[in-house]
Amino acid sequence: MMRVVGLIVLGVLSVTWASPVARVEDARSAIPTTMKQVRAIGACKAPNFTCVHTVTTQVPKATSVLIKVNGSSVNPSDVDSVEFGGCMSGCGADISGVVVACTGCTRLKVGDEVWTNANPAYSEYVATEESRVGLKPVSMPMVDAATIPEVGLTSLFSLKRTAAAPGTPLPTGNPWTKSNLTVVITAGSGGTGSIGIELAKAWGAAHIATSTSGAAGIAFVKELGATFVTDYKVQDIFDALPDDSVDIVYDNYGAQGTADKAMPKLRAGGVYLLMPHGECFVSGSQKPPCLSAHPKAGVTQLNYQTGPDFAKYGLQGLDELKGLVEQGHIKAYVDKTFPLDNVQGALAYSAGPGEGGVGDHIGKISITVA
Repeated sequence: MMRVVGLIVLGVLSVTWASPVARVEDARSAIPTTMKQVRAIGACKAPNFTCVHTVTTQVPKATSVLIKVNGSSVNPSDVDSVEFGGCMSGCGADISGVVVACTGCTRLKVGDEVWTNANPAYSEYVATEESRVGLKPVSMPMVDAATIPEVGLTSLFSLKRTAAAPGTPLPTGNPWTKSNLTVVITAGSGGTGSIGIELAKAWGAAHIATSTSGAAGIAFVKELGATFVTDYKVQDIFDALPDDSVDIVYDNYGAQGTADKAMPKLRAGGVYLLMPHGECFVSGSQKPPCLSAHPKAGVTQLNYQTGPDFAKYGLQGLDELKGLVEQGHIKAYVDKTFPLDNVQGALAYSAGPGEGGVGDHIGKISITVA
């Protein structure tokens, strides 16, 4: 769109037009040489995360896309990164923002509002490849859009992989051909769980079971579309479900022993998918303790490694999530917002314990950057 500048001179409106080339040059000339970025000095743990600091550093060179970051969010993986010393060159993965430079781009342009999953997101500017960046949903504010990429892609890919084995083409749209499906999502009120419930509902699951804690958590997951809910502090979800009643278990929490508990509940032809963490993520093991030591005949088990699908299908996934947002199937739920200068506080709120801890907060924790 051309920029119009109006000047009233002796009652006459004078209009000048800025060409697209001029707009690009204006955007580039406005990019500073330095910026704020969050880094860690070594490793540290909750509750204080004292190794995390905001520093001044150079704005990265745009080898492809340079994004002025408006928002980000905290994922459990970001907490893990700090606790294990992986944040010394910057951390954070979720990004919403505006393209301010686009070298050799064929799809994006300066001024586009975008979202992506790229590190280090807790920065005022981030450089990444065009192939990793999608246009964000027009209807979704920046602060909300920034909470979706990592958890959205994780749940999108995980649920699709219950119908198509890793290494095969990723299905587009609804991956399930069977009707009257019962889907279990082991932890419903956090980022992967809430979007997992929304996806299962959008794709026509007849019954969606999950667990959370407290009246607010139970009301939240029911509003999303859960049809059967247990309070995990009172009863394990697999103790509450009948045998041979479940088609898909998306174990997005991954407590040890869950696969063994799930086996009797799964029907023949069912799938247990573990979203791995800790040693199961590192090893990629398709054996106990990551998966059940007592597998059930006809049930597929999968310790799902998300990395290859993020690399190959990231943009496809972001575009599919965009469509689901614009169709009203996915919404962002922000529990609490922190500024870039207080990422320490955001990490502590995510890690818990107590109010806001991993088992207690609802939805996502957002970071405002601009």
